[in-house]
Amino acid sequence: MQELRPLLLHINSTVDFASVLDRQLKDACVLPLERGSIKGSVKVLPLPNIRLCLIESNREIAICANRSLGKVTFTIDLSFKPSSSSIVAQGVSLSRPAIFGFNSSLKDLDLHINSYSRLCSIVVPVKYLSFILRQYRCLDLSEFFDRYNVFTSELVSSRLAPMLKKLFLSSSSLEAPFTAQHLENEIMSTLIQCFVDNQSRKLGVVIGRKERHEAAMKVLSMTSNSPRIPLEIKDLSMLLHQSRSSLFSGCKEKFGMSPVVVVRSVRLHQVRHALLNTEFCMQNNLDGVIDIANYFGFAGRSHFTRYYKQQFLETPRQTLVARRDSEKKF
Repeated sequence: MQELRPLLLHINSTVDFASVLDRQLKDACVLPLERGSIKGSVKVLPLPNIRLCLIESNREIAICANRSLGKVTFTIDLSFKPSSSSIVAQGVSLSRPAIFGFNSSLKDLDLHINSYSRLCSIVVPVKYLSFILRQYRCLDLSEFFDRYNVFTSELVSSRLAPMLKKLFLSSSSLEAPFTAQHLENEIMSTLIQCFVDNQSRKLGVVIGRKERHEAAMKVLSMTSNSPRIPLEIKDLSMLLHQSRSSLFSGCKEKFGMSPVVVVRSVRLHQVRHALLNTEFCMQNNLDGVIDIANYFGFAGRSHFTRYYKQQFLETPRQTLVARRDSEKKF
């Protein structure tokens, strides 16, 4: 009897989150948009040709990344309760179940998700998708995927979303007759049927991004991928060819915070990851809060401690002590 067992990956920091996302994307960056520590998980279910990924996070976050070539990703929100605010994918606000992220011309990922969202992605290799479209005699959908990036219909809400919810609500493993190939066939068949369904369908195109919003995403990317390089706003303005006011407006509109706060928030979450990660500290010869704070560019101890407590509702010392206490128990 065959078992399908999803791989469960726990997330305890933005660095963890980005590392997991980089399995399907490149240069992923995660910015929490509310205070508190980040907790979440990723469940990965590999099937013969496709892969299912379910992402859950306890915080409202922005995700930026570069897309990997050779794959098409169909993503849908499986959250149990509708949020008062909408998921925003590539600048499009989604207020109901919809498939998004499949446009073949997209080079990056620009996603804003709510706290306790549950996003399921169906990752399909381009060659396998072409095979499926030929099999179902739907080759015209290739042009559809080139033109649009958001899609919903009656079947998305009534069949695809419930199917995926039921799959991930099942026990930790699924037994026959839910073989890997059977499950993959059911998912791909339902996905194609959704796109050919004309009942209550609604389409969304890729929306051009404003230059100041592009710059805001680069502030996040540069800060996340260069943890030890000090980044002043005047330097970012020069590197990104933006005035300070334009950079401020872009970050405020994109993330709800100023460029200074974006940089500080990224650094604080990197510090927290280090405080929680013994291996990182040993690899970088870091011992204690002061070493870690200095490593990420926090020179003033009192200011650093205040910012950290404002962000995580505890002192860095408390975070470190909690980790060391947990290491005494296996």
